[in-house]
Amino acid sequence: MPSLFSCTENCKFLNQCFSHGVFSREELLEKIREVSSQIDEIQGQIDKITSEINAKKALLNDIRKQLAEVRSLIDGKRNQLQKTRETIGSLVERKSQIISQIGNLKNELVQINITIQKYKEKIVVYRNLLSTLNEYIGGKTLEKEKLRRIIEQLEYFFETSPTNPEWERQFIKYISQIEKELNIVDSIEKIRTHIAALKNQVDEYKNRREAIRNEIARLAQDLALVKQELANLKASRQEIYKELAELKKKRDELKRKREEIKEEILQLAVKRKELREKKRAIQEELEKYSILLKALELAERNKARSQIKAITEQSLKERAEILYNKLLNGERLTHDEIKILIEAGYLPEE
Repeated sequence: MPSLFSCTENCKFLNQCFSHGVFSREELLEKIREVSSQIDEIQGQIDKITSEINAKKALLNDIRKQLAEVRSLIDGKRNQLQKTRETIGSLVERKSQIISQIGNLKNELVQINITIQKYKEKIVVYRNLLSTLNEYIGGKTLEKEKLRRIIEQLEYFFETSPTNPEWERQFIKYISQIEKELNIVDSIEKIRTHIAALKNQVDEYKNRREAIRNEIARLAQDLALVKQELANLKASRQEIYKELAELKKKRDELKRKREEIKEEILQLAVKRKELREKKRAIQEELEKYSILLKALELAERNKARSQIKAITEQSLKERAEILYNKLLNGERLTHDEIKILIEAGYLPEE
């Protein structure tokens, strides 16, 4: 980490320490060890908090994944609920249609029964009329073609026979009687034909009535199936409501946990920031002690060099004095000995 102190601050700090003789080398080393230990301890706390933050971030990511899954499930359930509602709506409409169809068919059935009853009443009337006509002719079986032939023969005989007023009256009366019987036969045939036609119409209405009853029975079965399916869908809808409520509850719980963890991470980050600031402050203190130690070591080295230099100079002076005395006594000196005299200032440099 770069120093946070300017050169001026360092110089002032060093001057104060040296001028007051604040720390010895051993004390500085002890201080450095103590401060380094504090830094290591704080760094351990920072590392521990960082591990906690990373663990909580991993947990936060897991919760976010769970939230995404729950939200996806909620969307799926909402789509399922919408489809169920649409199906229920269609079935309710189908149910109403079936009930309406059954109602219309029942109304038609009532009208058919009324019509059949009216036709039966008409048949009774015609049968009573037929019975009256049969009683009138004495229960005889009259043949229409035979009666016509008799009338034709009598008319021919009347036209070709001699004239007799009394006989003519009797003859005309007899012909009128036969014609009356012929008219009765015609009426009986018409009545029977009408009765047959009424019976055919009654049979047609009965067939229609039976078809309607079968259709009503079929529609009733369809209605029962629709009602059962509606009941099943409504039960399914309630189950979906329940599942949705549980999923929303789980979603809210996950959101609450997410916010709690985010708050915990924030608090840990604040604490880690405080520790880092504290560490930087202690590192600044360590840097001061390190600078002071280096300055002290430099001063000690300079002092040692000065002492060595002084000793060397004293030794050189003593040696030069001996050599100089030898030179004065006329003794011959070596080149190295002459250099010593020059260095000691006894001889001028060449």
